[in-house]
Amino acid sequence: MRSRCTKNLYIACPLYAILIMGCINALIKSPITVSKDAYDITLTMLTFGPDQYNTAGGYREPKTNRRFAWATISIHNKLQTEQQLHLERILLVAGKKMFKPRIIDMDSPLTMSANPSPRVAPDETISRKLIYAVPDSVIPQKIVYEKTEIIIP
Repeated sequence: MRSRCTKNLYIACPLYAILIMGCINALIKSPITVSKDAYDITLTMLTFGPDQYNTAGGYREPKTNRRFAWATISIHNKLQTEQQLHLERILLVAGKKMFKPRIIDMDSPLTMSANPSPRVAPDETISRKLIYAVPDSVIPQKIVYEKTEIIIP
C-alpha cells in the first residue's frame, strides 16, 4: 500500500506543479537589486498568479476583477547592528496607485504567514513573498520601500 501511495505522489506532484505554473505570468526575467547604505533589496521574482493562497486553515483569493501579484523579495542587512524591517510598507506602484501587501509569506515550500516586522541581524538576508491584490487592468511599474525604488522593466 505504501509503494502505491508513493507512486501516486510522484505522479501527482509534478502534475500539480505544471497546473500551477500554467496560472503564472512572470513580469520580470531576472532579479533586480537596489543598494542603500543600510541594506540591499532584491526583487527575485514578480508574477501575476496564482490567484489563490492556500494554508492549512483554508485559502484566500482576490475579489472579483482583481488578481494576485506575487513579489519575492530578499533584503540583506549591511549594517553592523540589527535592523527592524516593516514589510507592510513595501508598496507595489501602478500609475498613481499604491498597493500594500495583503499577505506576507515566509517564502518556504509550505505556505506560512510571516512576521510583518522582522528583526534582521547584521549581515543576515531574509526572503519573503509579498502578495498584493490588484485590479485586473493594473501593470506594476515599481516597488517602493523607504525611498528605495525598484523599477520594473
